[in-house]
Amino acid sequence: MTLFFTKMNGAGNDFILLDNRQGFLSLDASSIAYLCDRHRGIGADGILLVEWADQEGLRMVYFNADGSRASFCGNGARCFARFALETEQQNVACGRLSFLTDCGKVEAWVDGERVKITMPSAKNLKIDLPISLNDRTLNGHIIDTGVPHVVLFGDYEKWPEAALQDLGSEIRWHNVFQPEGTNVNFVWKAGERTIKVRTYERGVEGETLACGSGVTASALISSVILGMDSPIEVFVRSGERLQVHFRRTEKGFEEVFLEGPAKKVFVGQIELP
Repeated sequence: MTLFFTKMNGAGNDFILLDNRQGFLSLDASSIAYLCDRHRGIGADGILLVEWADQEGLRMVYFNADGSRASFCGNGARCFARFALETEQQNVACGRLSFLTDCGKVEAWVDGERVKITMPSAKNLKIDLPISLNDRTLNGHIIDTGVPHVVLFGDYEKWPEAALQDLGSEIRWHNVFQPEGTNVNFVWKAGERTIKVRTYERGVEGETLACGSGVTASALISSVILGMDSPIEVFVRSGERLQVHFRRTEKGFEEVFLEGPAKKVFVGQIELP
């Protein structure tokens, strides 16, 4: 089978976009893993399918690089929005659209490479949850921003990749977070309204250059722990920045938006084995 694809990235978080509006494409986990393989396939953190949702318009379906389906992806949604707008409206580079995800409807505003989206309602907020590891106990802050996240504060900027990989994996598979597992964000303050984040993503099973839902989770937790006000600027591993806008309430957070770059890398075709 020959697949025609577009490769995009959101702040370094990269995706393969496939147009499945005809509904003919069905990929199993091994095919997804093959396409995302950086040596044998195209290479990506995940795959985004553009589909129709009956009478409700477009639907975004997201798969992690290991073939597992995820309910949401923030940077993926921003890339999806730009791709969908340009294909639906014949290369119109600016505009507004809405689409469905497994977490509900998303509104998007596209201005060239800059895309802003509504994020799913944040839930399951827990502050100072003790996480007992093999050689230490850490205080983690928990929040679900479409997918579950743990946020840890510390001096993680200069940690070797292998050390962060080991700690991220240990927390990701910790029995406290089973059966779903969790994503893990390592955060430190970089200014009055600025943080830096490194994220270990489940489904990729390693550190990625950016994670949109992780950026959002880290910003919202920074509002609680560090007293930061909206908007919060977030620098990710790639060196690029995103912004998280929100309104803090007694019950949590409302009107949460994620804004940042969504860039086309290349288009092509590939033969599935």
